[in-house]
Amino acid sequence: MKDIVSGVVIETEYDGVTLGAVQTPNGVIMIDAPISMKDAQIWRSSCSRNSGSERLLVLLDEHYDRCLGARAMRCPIIAHEKTAQAITGRNSAGKPQTTRTGSIWESVSEVNSIHWAHPEITFTNEMNINWDDEPLLLEQHPGPARGSIWAILPERKVIFLGDTLLVNQPPFLASADLDQWMESLELLKSNAYKDYILVSSRGGMVTRDDARDLQKFLKKVQRLAEKTANSKSDLAQIEETGASLADEFKAKTKAEMEVFRTRLAYGFSQYCLNFLSKKVA
Repeated sequence: MKDIVSGVVIETEYDGVTLGAVQTPNGVIMIDAPISMKDAQIWRSSCSRNSGSERLLVLLDEHYDRCLGARAMRCPIIAHEKTAQAITGRNSAGKPQTTRTGSIWESVSEVNSIHWAHPEITFTNEMNINWDDEPLLLEQHPGPARGSIWAILPERKVIFLGDTLLVNQPPFLASADLDQWMESLELLKSNAYKDYILVSSRGGMVTRDDARDLQKFLKKVQRLAEKTANSKSDLAQIEETGASLADEFKAKTKAEMEVFRTRLAYGFSQYCLNFLSKKVA
Protein backbone atom coordinates (compact mmCIF):
# COMPACT_ATOMS: atom_id res chain seq x y z
CA MET A 1 0.00 0.00 0.00
CA LYS A 2 1.41 3.38 -1.04
CA ASP A 3 0.47 6.86 0.20
CA ILE A 4 0.24 9.23 -2.77
CA VAL A 5 -1.04 12.31 -0.89
CA SER A 6 -2.34 12.83 2.63
CA GLY A 7 -5.24 10.47 3.27
CA VAL A 8 -5.09 8.76 -0.14
CA VAL A 9 -3.49 5.37 -0.76
CA ILE A 10 -3.22 2.98 -3.69
CA GLU A 11 -2.40 -0.71 -3.93
CA THR A 12 -0.84 -2.25 -7.05
CA GLU A 13 0.04 -5.72 -5.75
CA TYR A 14 -3.29 -7.49 -6.29
CA ASP A 15 -4.20 -9.24 -9.55
CA GLY A 16 -6.31 -7.23 -11.96
CA VAL A 17 -6.81 -3.62 -10.98
CA THR A 18 -4.98 -0.95 -9.02
CA LEU A 19 -7.04 -0.17 -5.93
CA GLY A 20 -7.48 3.15 -4.16
CA ALA A 21 -8.76 4.35 -0.82
CA VAL A 22 -9.63 7.77 0.59
CA GLN A 23 -9.29 7.70 4.37
CA THR A 24 -11.46 10.18 6.31
CA PRO A 25 -12.46 10.70 9.96
CA ASN A 26 -15.90 9.32 9.07
CA GLY A 27 -14.57 6.20 7.36
CA VAL A 28 -12.86 4.89 4.24
CA ILE A 29 -14.05 5.22 0.64
CA MET A 30 -12.59 2.32 -1.36
CA ILE A 31 -12.08 2.57 -5.11
CA ASP A 32 -12.72 -0.80 -6.81
CA ALA A 33 -12.28 -4.27 -5.30
CA PRO A 34 -9.73 -7.09 -5.64
CA ILE A 35 -10.74 -10.09 -7.72
CA SER A 36 -10.52 -12.77 -5.04
CA MET A 37 -12.62 -12.81 -1.88
CA LYS A 38 -9.56 -13.44 0.27
CA ASP A 39 -7.71 -10.43 -1.15
CA ALA A 40 -10.84 -8.30 -0.78
CA GLN A 41 -11.04 -9.11 2.93
CA ILE A 42 -7.36 -8.27 3.44
CA TRP A 43 -7.67 -5.00 1.52
CA ARG A 44 -10.83 -3.96 3.37
CA SER A 45 -9.06 -4.44 6.68
CA SER A 46 -5.76 -2.80 5.76
CA CYS A 47 -7.16 0.39 4.20
CA SER A 48 -9.63 0.93 7.09
CA ARG A 49 -6.98 1.21 9.80
CA ASN A 50 -6.41 4.97 9.70
CA SER A 51 -10.00 6.10 9.31
CA GLY A 52 -13.42 6.03 10.92
CA SER A 53 -15.64 2.96 11.10
CA GLU A 54 -17.82 3.56 8.04
CA ARG A 55 -17.05 2.08 4.61
CA LEU A 56 -18.14 2.74 1.04
CA LEU A 57 -17.09 1.06 -2.19
CA VAL A 58 -16.99 2.93 -5.50
CA LEU A 59 -16.94 0.87 -8.72
CA LEU A 60 -15.44 2.78 -11.65
CA ASP A 61 -17.28 0.63 -14.23
CA GLU A 62 -18.79 -2.84 -14.62
CA HIS A 63 -15.68 -4.81 -15.65
CA TYR A 64 -15.46 -8.23 -13.99
CA ASP A 65 -11.91 -7.56 -12.74
CA ARG A 66 -13.12 -4.77 -10.42
CA CYS A 67 -16.55 -6.16 -9.49
CA LEU A 68 -15.98 -9.82 -8.62
CA GLY A 69 -14.73 -9.18 -5.08
CA ALA A 70 -17.27 -6.48 -4.26
CA ARG A 71 -19.41 -8.74 -2.05
CA ALA A 72 -16.48 -9.35 0.29
CA MET A 73 -16.10 -5.62 0.95
CA ARG A 74 -19.30 -5.80 3.06
CA CYS A 75 -20.39 -2.22 2.57
CA PRO A 76 -22.69 -0.09 0.42
CA ILE A 77 -21.64 0.16 -3.24
CA ILE A 78 -21.81 3.30 -5.38
CA ALA A 79 -21.68 3.16 -9.19
CA HIS A 80 -23.03 4.91 -12.24
CA GLU A 81 -26.59 3.88 -13.10
CA LYS A 82 -25.42 2.21 -16.34
CA THR A 83 -22.88 0.17 -14.38
CA ALA A 84 -25.63 -0.92 -12.01
CA GLN A 85 -27.82 -1.88 -14.96
CA ALA A 86 -25.03 -3.98 -16.48
CA ILE A 87 -24.42 -5.84 -13.21
CA THR A 88 -28.14 -6.35 -12.59
CA GLY A 89 -28.44 -7.91 -16.05
CA ARG A 90 -26.07 -10.73 -15.09
CA ASN A 91 -27.02 -13.95 -13.35
CA SER A 92 -27.03 -13.30 -9.59
CA ALA A 93 -24.88 -16.38 -9.04
CA GLY A 94 -23.27 -19.02 -11.18
CA LYS A 95 -20.16 -20.37 -12.81
CA PRO A 96 -17.81 -18.02 -14.68
CA GLN A 97 -18.45 -17.44 -18.36
CA THR A 98 -16.51 -19.68 -20.74
CA THR A 99 -15.67 -16.95 -23.30
CA ARG A 100 -12.01 -15.95 -23.15
CA THR A 101 -11.82 -12.18 -23.10
CA GLY A 102 -8.26 -11.52 -21.97
CA SER A 103 -9.43 -10.28 -18.58
CA ILE A 104 -7.23 -10.94 -15.56
CA TRP A 105 -9.91 -12.71 -13.53
CA GLU A 106 -9.90 -15.59 -16.03
CA SER A 107 -6.42 -16.62 -14.83
CA VAL A 108 -7.22 -16.44 -11.10
CA SER A 109 -7.73 -20.00 -9.86
CA GLU A 110 -9.79 -18.93 -6.83
CA VAL A 111 -12.64 -17.76 -9.06
CA ASN A 112 -14.80 -20.87 -9.45
CA SER A 113 -18.19 -19.24 -8.95
CA ILE A 114 -19.63 -15.75 -9.22
CA HIS A 115 -21.96 -14.02 -6.77
CA TRP A 116 -22.62 -10.46 -7.85
CA ALA A 117 -23.06 -7.59 -5.44
CA HIS A 118 -25.42 -4.94 -6.76
CA PRO A 119 -24.82 -1.21 -6.24
CA GLU A 120 -27.24 0.33 -3.74
CA ILE A 121 -26.45 3.94 -4.69
CA THR A 122 -26.38 5.18 -8.28
CA PHE A 123 -26.18 8.48 -10.13
CA THR A 124 -26.32 9.83 -13.68
CA ASN A 125 -23.83 12.64 -14.36
CA GLU A 126 -22.05 13.37 -11.10
CA MET A 127 -22.20 12.87 -7.35
CA ASN A 128 -20.37 14.21 -4.28
CA ILE A 129 -19.41 12.13 -1.25
CA ASN A 130 -19.03 14.56 1.66
CA TRP A 131 -17.20 12.57 4.31
CA ASP A 132 -14.41 15.09 4.80
CA ASP A 133 -13.66 18.79 4.38
CA GLU A 134 -12.92 17.97 0.74
CA PRO A 135 -15.67 16.06 -1.10
CA LEU A 136 -14.90 13.13 -3.38
CA LEU A 137 -16.43 13.96 -6.75
CA LEU A 138 -17.69 11.14 -8.97
CA GLU A 139 -18.11 12.08 -12.64
CA GLN A 140 -19.27 10.09 -15.63
CA HIS A 141 -16.64 9.87 -18.38
CA PRO A 142 -17.85 7.25 -20.87
CA GLY A 143 -15.55 5.51 -23.30
CA PRO A 144 -14.30 2.15 -21.97
CA ALA A 145 -17.89 1.45 -20.89
CA ARG A 146 -21.12 3.43 -20.80
CA GLY A 147 -20.95 3.75 -17.02
CA SER A 148 -17.26 4.63 -16.72
CA ILE A 149 -16.57 7.23 -14.05
CA TRP A 150 -13.67 9.15 -12.52
CA ALA A 151 -13.25 9.65 -8.77
CA ILE A 152 -11.74 13.11 -8.21
CA LEU A 153 -10.29 14.94 -5.23
CA PRO A 154 -10.12 18.49 -6.66
CA GLU A 155 -8.17 20.10 -3.79
CA ARG A 156 -5.58 17.35 -3.42
CA LYS A 157 -5.55 17.07 -7.23
CA VAL A 158 -5.95 13.30 -7.53
CA ILE A 159 -8.03 11.42 -10.12
CA PHE A 160 -8.82 7.72 -10.17
CA LEU A 161 -9.37 7.09 -13.88
CA GLY A 162 -10.49 3.47 -14.05
CA ASP A 163 -9.91 1.99 -17.51
CA THR A 164 -9.93 5.37 -19.25
CA LEU A 165 -6.14 5.22 -19.33
CA LEU A 166 -4.20 1.96 -19.31
CA VAL A 167 -0.42 1.61 -19.57
CA ASN A 168 1.83 -1.24 -20.72
CA GLN A 169 -1.15 -3.33 -21.81
CA PRO A 170 -3.95 -3.14 -24.37
CA PRO A 171 -7.31 -1.63 -23.48
CA PHE A 172 -10.60 -3.51 -23.26
CA LEU A 173 -12.62 -2.72 -26.38
CA ALA A 174 -15.71 -4.93 -26.16
CA SER A 175 -17.97 -2.29 -24.56
CA ALA A 176 -16.11 0.74 -25.88
CA ASP A 177 -17.36 3.92 -27.50
CA LEU A 178 -14.13 5.13 -29.09
CA ASP A 179 -15.36 8.64 -29.90
CA GLN A 180 -16.35 9.27 -26.29
CA TRP A 181 -13.19 7.56 -25.04
CA MET A 182 -10.97 9.87 -27.09
CA GLU A 183 -12.97 12.87 -25.87
CA SER A 184 -12.28 11.79 -22.29
CA LEU A 185 -8.57 11.46 -23.05
CA GLU A 186 -8.57 14.87 -24.72
CA LEU A 187 -10.09 16.36 -21.58
CA LEU A 188 -7.45 14.62 -19.49
CA LYS A 189 -4.73 16.27 -21.58
CA SER A 190 -6.22 19.74 -21.09
CA ASN A 191 -4.89 22.39 -18.70
CA ALA A 192 -7.79 21.61 -16.36
CA TYR A 193 -5.87 18.53 -15.16
CA LYS A 194 -2.33 19.73 -15.76
CA ASP A 195 -1.12 19.37 -12.15
CA TYR A 196 -3.18 16.34 -11.15
CA ILE A 197 -1.92 12.97 -9.98
CA LEU A 198 -3.46 10.50 -12.41
CA VAL A 199 -4.15 6.97 -11.17
CA SER A 200 -4.93 4.29 -13.73
CA SER A 201 -6.74 1.17 -12.56
CA ARG A 202 -4.31 -0.85 -14.67
CA GLY A 203 -0.81 0.27 -13.77
CA GLY A 204 -0.98 2.86 -11.00
CA MET A 205 0.21 6.42 -11.54
CA VAL A 206 0.32 7.59 -15.17
CA THR A 207 0.97 10.79 -17.12
CA ARG A 208 -0.72 12.87 -19.77
CA ASP A 209 1.84 11.54 -22.28
CA ASP A 210 0.32 8.10 -21.66
CA ALA A 211 -3.05 9.60 -22.64
CA ARG A 212 -1.58 10.75 -25.96
CA ASP A 213 -0.21 7.27 -26.64
CA LEU A 214 -3.55 5.61 -25.93
CA GLN A 215 -5.34 8.12 -28.15
CA LYS A 216 -3.06 7.16 -31.05
CA PHE A 217 -3.80 3.49 -30.48
CA LEU A 218 -7.56 4.03 -30.29
CA LYS A 219 -7.46 6.01 -33.54
CA LYS A 220 -5.73 3.03 -35.17
CA VAL A 221 -8.42 0.71 -33.81
CA GLN A 222 -11.09 3.02 -35.21
CA ARG A 223 -9.50 3.05 -38.68
CA LEU A 224 -9.25 -0.74 -38.71
CA ALA A 225 -12.88 -1.08 -37.59
CA GLU A 226 -14.05 1.21 -40.39
CA LYS A 227 -11.97 -0.78 -42.88
CA THR A 228 -13.44 -4.02 -41.55
CA ALA A 229 -16.96 -2.64 -41.88
CA ASN A 230 -16.34 -2.07 -45.58
CA SER A 231 -14.90 -5.54 -46.16
CA LYS A 232 -16.35 -9.04 -46.22
CA SER A 233 -14.22 -10.36 -43.36
CA ASP A 234 -15.64 -13.22 -41.33
CA LEU A 235 -15.40 -13.43 -37.55
CA ALA A 236 -12.13 -15.39 -37.58
CA GLN A 237 -10.50 -12.78 -39.81
CA ILE A 238 -11.75 -9.94 -37.61
CA GLU A 239 -10.40 -11.66 -34.50
CA GLU A 240 -7.01 -12.16 -36.17
CA THR A 241 -6.92 -8.48 -37.10
CA GLY A 242 -7.62 -7.62 -33.48
CA ALA A 243 -4.99 -10.04 -32.20
CA SER A 244 -2.37 -8.47 -34.48
CA LEU A 245 -2.81 -5.17 -32.60
CA ALA A 246 -0.99 -6.79 -29.68
CA ASP A 247 2.25 -6.11 -31.54
CA GLU A 248 1.85 -2.48 -30.40
CA PHE A 249 2.63 -3.58 -26.82
CA LYS A 250 5.70 -5.05 -25.15
CA ALA A 251 4.73 -8.10 -23.15
CA LYS A 252 7.03 -9.40 -20.41
CA THR A 253 6.46 -13.05 -21.31
CA LYS A 254 4.95 -15.19 -24.05
CA ALA A 255 2.04 -15.98 -21.73
CA GLU A 256 1.35 -12.27 -21.22
CA MET A 257 1.47 -11.68 -24.98
CA GLU A 258 -1.11 -14.42 -25.42
CA VAL A 259 -3.36 -12.62 -22.92
CA PHE A 260 -2.89 -9.40 -24.91
CA ARG A 261 -3.76 -11.16 -28.15
CA THR A 262 -6.84 -12.78 -26.61
CA ARG A 263 -8.01 -9.46 -25.14
CA LEU A 264 -7.67 -7.65 -28.45
CA ALA A 265 -9.11 -10.45 -30.58
CA TYR A 266 -12.23 -10.56 -28.42
CA GLY A 267 -12.51 -6.84 -27.80
CA PHE A 268 -11.93 -5.79 -31.41
CA SER A 269 -14.42 -8.33 -32.77
CA GLN A 270 -17.08 -7.21 -30.29
CA TYR A 271 -16.40 -3.56 -31.06
CA CYS A 272 -16.69 -4.24 -34.79
CA LEU A 273 -20.00 -6.04 -34.31
CA ASN A 274 -21.31 -3.07 -32.30
CA PHE A 275 -19.92 -0.66 -34.90
CA LEU A 276 -21.60 -2.55 -37.75
CA SER A 277 -24.94 -2.71 -35.93
CA LYS A 278 -24.89 1.08 -35.42
CA LYS A 279 -23.95 1.58 -39.07
CA VAL A 280 -26.87 -0.55 -40.24
CA ALA A 281 -29.25 1.26 -37.87
